[in-house]
Amino acid sequence: MAREMRPNDAYAKFASNFEESIGSAIFLEPKVKVYPLQTGGGKSHYQDKEMPLKLKQVFPEMKYIFRLSPTREVSHDGTFEKVHELTADSDTRFSFIADPPSSNILDCFGNMPNTVLCVSCTHTYFTTNFDRLLKYATDSVLVIEEAHQFIGAADPGSESYVINFGYSSEYTAETWQRIKKWRDVNPRIIGFTATPTEHHKGHSSLSDQFRVCGELAEKKVILPSQAWMSKAHPYSFTKYQGQSSVEPAIHQSIDLLFEREEKLINLKYYPLEREEQLSSTYRRPDKDGRINTKLTAMYMCGDARGVWGCSIDEVRETIAKYLISDCGFDESEPMIATMVEDSSGGNTVWTLDGAKERVTNSELMERLHDEHNPLRFLLVINRGRSGINVHNLTALVICRIRDPKEVKTPIPIQIFGRMVRLNTGTGDLVRKEYMNNLDNYLKYYTEDYDVDTKTVVETIKIANVFDIWHPTNGKAKRTWEESLIEFQRDYVNSAWDGYEYLYDMTGVEKPNFLPFNLEVEVECPCDGSKFMLDVSKEVKEWRGDGTLDAFFNIV
Repeated sequence: MAREMRPNDAYAKFASNFEESIGSAIFLEPKVKVYPLQTGGGKSHYQDKEMPLKLKQVFPEMKYIFRLSPTREVSHDGTFEKVHELTADSDTRFSFIADPPSSNILDCFGNMPNTVLCVSCTHTYFTTNFDRLLKYATDSVLVIEEAHQFIGAADPGSESYVINFGYSSEYTAETWQRIKKWRDVNPRIIGFTATPTEHHKGHSSLSDQFRVCGELAEKKVILPSQAWMSKAHPYSFTKYQGQSSVEPAIHQSIDLLFEREEKLINLKYYPLEREEQLSSTYRRPDKDGRINTKLTAMYMCGDARGVWGCSIDEVRETIAKYLISDCGFDESEPMIATMVEDSSGGNTVWTLDGAKERVTNSELMERLHDEHNPLRFLLVINRGRSGINVHNLTALVICRIRDPKEVKTPIPIQIFGRMVRLNTGTGDLVRKEYMNNLDNYLKYYTEDYDVDTKTVVETIKIANVFDIWHPTNGKAKRTWEESLIEFQRDYVNSAWDGYEYLYDMTGVEKPNFLPFNLEVEVECPCDGSKFMLDVSKEVKEWRGDGTLDAFFNIV
C-alpha cells in the first residue's frame, strides 16, 4: 500500500499563502513582507527545501538569495547548506555560501547562467559589508530571519521602542535605514517570525513600513508538530537575592528531568534481572530499543549585577552543587554548558567542579542530543532566546525578572518557544522519515520498527512535554505571567490536549483520569437558588492555565 506522507496542516497553509503572495502585486509593494508562523511550524524547513525553487519560478532573473540572521547560531543553523540538492528538481543550479569573504565570489556566480547563490550571513556581517552588498540588490531576494529582532521597529526614538519592546531606548533604527535603502532598489524583501511586533502589525502611531502576510495557525492545527506544555510553576523572586530565590526552582527542574528520563529508560530497556533470563532474539512488545532516553533543561540567567536576576555563574554553581550533593554525580562529569556573547566566553562546556572546554555551536548541539553524552543543562543570558533547536528540552527555568516600562510579549514568547520542538523520544527519526508530523509518525512508526502502539504513545507522553518555571514579584510588572498567558492561548497546546490527540489517533484505550463521578449541590450567592454540579465532568473539560482560577470559576 502506497504511503500518504504529508506535512502538517499549518505548514501546508503557510507554504500556500507564501507562494500565492509572492506571485501577486503585494510582493512588489515598497514594504517588508512579514510571514508569521509559530515556532516549530516549519519556517526554516520551508526556507531550506522549497522557498528557493518557488522564488526562482516567480522571478526567473533572480541570481541571489540573501538570508540575514540576528545571531551566528541562526545564520549557521544548516539552512541552505544542502541547497544544491534542489538542482535535481530544477533547470537552475543552486549553491550556498556563508559570509562571503569578497565580492569576487558573488560576481563570479552572478555571471553564471541558470545559477542562484544562496547566501547566509549575520546582522553584523550585513551591516559591515552593506555598501558592497547593495549592488547585488537588483538581482536578489532579501530574507530576514527572526524579523522581530532584526527589524522589529522601523522608527527611531524611545517611543517607538517602548511600543514594540516595552523598554525605553535611544533607538536610532540604523539597521532599518539600511533595509530601506535596499528596499528602494528592490522591494522583494521577506521577513519570517513567530511574533510579529506592533510595528509589523500596523500600529497607528508608527510609520507604514510593513505588511503582515497571513496569520498564525490555529493552535490545534500545530499540535502534531510541537511539544506540549505540561505545567507552569511560578516562584517568588526577591530583589538582590537571586541565587536563593531560584534555588528551589532549579532543584525541581533537575528532579523532573531525571524522573522523566527514568520513565523513558523503563520503556527502552528490559529490567536487568529479566534480561538475563531472555534469549538474545526475544523482544518484549512493551519495549522500544530506539528510544533516546536523554532529556535536557535550559536556564535563562541574569547579568552579573544580581539586582533582578541570578547570574550565569551562580546558576551554574547551584546546578553543580545539587548534582553532586543530592544526585550523586561525579565532580568530573561535563554536564553543564553556557552560551554567552563571544567577548564573554562563547560556548563553554563545564564539569561540575568547574573545569571548562570551549566548543562550537554545532558541537554543543550534538552533545546536547547525544544520549551517551552527559551534557544536560544549558545556561544562557541573551543568546538562545531564538534560533537554537534543542529537541529534547523538558524544563525551562527563567532566573530573572523583566521589568519594562510597558509589558510586551514577543521576547518572552520567543524564549518560551525554545521548548516546543517536537520530541517523539526516538531522536531525529520524526524529522528524517516522517516530515516532522506526528500524524505520519503514529501511522507508520509502529509498523516500520515493530513497536507496540501503546509503547509509542507512552513514550511520546513523557518525551514530548515540558514545564516552565518563572519568577514573580509584586513590585515588578507581570511580564512573564502576561506573556505566558498569550503563549498558552496562541502558541502551544497543553499536555492534556496532546494526550487526547494520541488516544484519538491510535485507538489506545484512554486512562480514566477521574475514576469516579462527583456531583455536589451548589448554592448561588446571588439569589440563593440551588443546583447540582457534575464536578468530574467540569474537571475533565478544564485544561487549566497554570493556576486554579479557571477551576474555581467553572460555574
